[in-house]
Amino acid sequence: MIALFVSVMVGCKNLEPREPIERKTSTTTDFSIELNKQRNAAEEAYIEKLIEADSAEFSRSPNGFYYRFIVQDSIAGDRPEFGDRVTFNYNMETLDGETIYSEEELSPVTKSLEQEYGIFKGLREGLKLMQVNDEVIFYFPSYTAYGFYGDEKRIGLHTPIKSTVKLLKIDKSK
Repeated sequence: MIALFVSVMVGCKNLEPREPIERKTSTTTDFSIELNKQRNAAEEAYIEKLIEADSAEFSRSPNGFYYRFIVQDSIAGDRPEFGDRVTFNYNMETLDGETIYSEEELSPVTKSLEQEYGIFKGLREGLKLMQVNDEVIFYFPSYTAYGFYGDEKRIGLHTPIKSTVKLLKIDKSK
């Protein structure tokens, strides 16, 4: 018993720090990330090429989409915020101008800005830039539109979208 105690004590004397476990990321994950970066860069480059060919000036939002006001109220007014309900008309086209959904099919729409279903990320953020009666052309890279899945109807996966939006009404949340 004493021998066992002595051997345990002597064996525990030389503590060696262990090396941290190095976790490797999946090559599939790395490949997917790189592929998405390349796809996003290609979409943005194509949108910028379209904008360059257009004589009007577009702005790039911090959210990644591009926009240009066709009609803009010169008097500062209310803009929709998170929680507000908005009514708007819009259409969806490919970047080459082919109609995906016409304004007649989609409009008018009344949605809450916090409602995830029915308003994709780029459109939700784009509406926040507008005042009532403003009309804007948007170019949405796929990652700000329907992304990887599309809408499972007419919008395919990784499809950038061009949309013309007119804000008709803002119902402020209380």
